[in-house]
Amino acid sequence: KGIAGCPPLRAGFHLPPRVIAFDGGLAAMLKRLAASQAAGSPSKVGKRPAALFDGLANGAPCTAPIKGASGTGGATGSDQKPLDDDEARILRQPIAIEQYQTLGARLRGGELVSFPTETVYGLGANGLDATAVLKIFRAKGRPLNDPCILHVPNVERALELLELSSLERAVFEALTSKIWPGPLSVVGRARSAVPKEVTAQTDFVAVRCPNHPVALELLRAANVPLAAPSANRFGHISPTRAEHVLEDLGHWRGLQILDGGACGVGIESTVAKLDLENRRVLVLRKGGATLEMLETALEEGFAHGAFGSERVVVEFYSRWAAGTSNAAEAESIATAPPGAPATKLEEDKKKEGVEEEQDEDKEAQQAPGMMLRHYAPSVPTYLLAKSDIRAGESPAEGATSALGEAARGVLVDFGGVLREHQHLFLRSFDLCASGPSHEEACRSVFAVLREAEAFAQANNIEVICLADFEVTGRGSYSEALHDRLFRAASGRSVALVGAGRLVAAAGKARR
Repeated sequence: KGIAGCPPLRAGFHLPPRVIAFDGGLAAMLKRLAASQAAGSPSKVGKRPAALFDGLANGAPCTAPIKGASGTGGATGSDQKPLDDDEARILRQPIAIEQYQTLGARLRGGELVSFPTETVYGLGANGLDATAVLKIFRAKGRPLNDPCILHVPNVERALELLELSSLERAVFEALTSKIWPGPLSVVGRARSAVPKEVTAQTDFVAVRCPNHPVALELLRAANVPLAAPSANRFGHISPTRAEHVLEDLGHWRGLQILDGGACGVGIESTVAKLDLENRRVLVLRKGGATLEMLETALEEGFAHGAFGSERVVVEFYSRWAAGTSNAAEAESIATAPPGAPATKLEEDKKKEGVEEEQDEDKEAQQAPGMMLRHYAPSVPTYLLAKSDIRAGESPAEGATSALGEAARGVLVDFGGVLREHQHLFLRSFDLCASGPSHEEACRSVFAVLREAEAFAQANNIEVICLADFEVTGRGSYSEALHDRLFRAASGRSVALVGAGRLVAAAGKARR
């Protein structure tokens, strides 16, 4: 406050990783200062401040103080628990059963615990305790219109959270009998015991049984469903190692991070909604459970007579469909290969494009991971297709804006598809060590994006380019991987022209 030209700090702000690494004590002190400025007089901090719910209307991150929050930024006062002085820390394996019981009690008591799953690391809270769930939003800076998935140790515990018809239950059991424990979250109508803070004020909730021994042991010890989005800053690159969690959420005091090694699947779960009025399972988010896995489970259920005389199909949700005249047009946009000529429909959509997506991002989301900007590095990031590398073209042709030189950029390649152009960049990384493999790239994508981000920040890099590729197979690992890269780039693409000039290429990226 006493430094000329410095505005007051605000609660919920994020210090750059380099500042935290340089002086963790200074970082903690600055965050405590920000929290005290935001909270004002402790006596004015109410039990559930209205400001907590402001984000529901406009998609803003939750930054208001929460009663009993032990994380940095939580308000203190006579009606509050004192802040825990313990620093966030990683609990390495082996972990004794007694420690799991202690962590389970901690979760039942309303505290946060991070744990590994086969997809990504989650930030867990008691999913039946609204105040505990709000701590997740506070720690992550997550908007309240983004729902959480409830994690359970088995099918029976999941059914306690859902209000299902007989057909919905039959489809649910067909899916979970084949894929659980595993990377599938199923959305159904929520029972009244599920807090609205979990569901983004909707009537539906997603449930999942993770396929990771550490997660399952913790769930059994907690004996409550755990609301657990990815354990990172909201919108940032997802964490697939315990160290990633500490990097993003080390500011949350007393956070216990269970180490389980690198995540085996590496991308988030598929989220599928039961829409049996239309005899379908609607995929809201592509992820670790493929279309083939879903269709195999449903076909077996139908063969056993569980669904009656009519099959249940799998379909995919697309925001583009709402603005198109028919489903075929929507599908052509969603699946067009990188570099394909833009249609007139796309040119019209381009004018609304990002603005339309951002408006929808402010509404209550049907599932996590549906917002346009997600999984994103802190450095401006763009997709780069091989067809958009045009050495013979002058920088002025087709450019909407200049982004700098490739020599001051980082390339994240995909199995060497842009190998002949890697020398143009200051540094290149690759998602696959031995040629293009979508499944291998899914396992490594978030770790590689974090590595590229760290290098870019340390070297004042201007831009990160992600190698674009043609999606092969609806509902495949290929499509799930491309979805992560598309959102990491906020749907933006770049062209490389001349001797290494990077220019924005509006309207080129596809989903």
